Amino acid sequence: MKPGTSAKAKTDNKRPAILERRRDVTRRISETTRLIGFGLLATSYAIISDSGDFFVEMRANSPSLVRLMALAGVLAVFFDYLHYVLGYFTTERALDRTDVPNAYNVEWSTYRLEHFCFWAKQLAALVGCGLLIFLVAQSFG
Repeated sequence: MKPGTSAKAKTDNKRPAILERRRDVTRRISETTRLIGFGLLATSYAIISDSGDFFVEMRANSPSLVRLMALAGVLAVFFDYLHYVLGYFTTERALDRTDVPNAYNVEWSTYRLEHFCFWAKQLAALVGCGLLIFLVAQSFG
């Protein structure tokens, strides 16, 4: 480290790159979660409507799990949408602040709900994928 350069100053220089990476990762998580949600819905529809032996057996043996998988897909897409809507309102509110301009308040309900939806959509996608894996594995057993 150069003389006169503090560790904090060195870390602060990296902050924009770290924040950019965080934005990129969270964007990709959201895109992937949305894709999984729609995929779960399409797979559920195929299982429910197809007359092939594989799907008929899956429907007959685990109708509740098929419905839960569809529900997980719907919830993943729903929470993804809410995440963006709440993000819009939270950002608008931050831009309109006069006490601390352009700053978020973690106590705002929109901020907390946005954070909740970010994690809820991922949980829904993971549960749905787990159910799909179980259904497929069960049909081979």
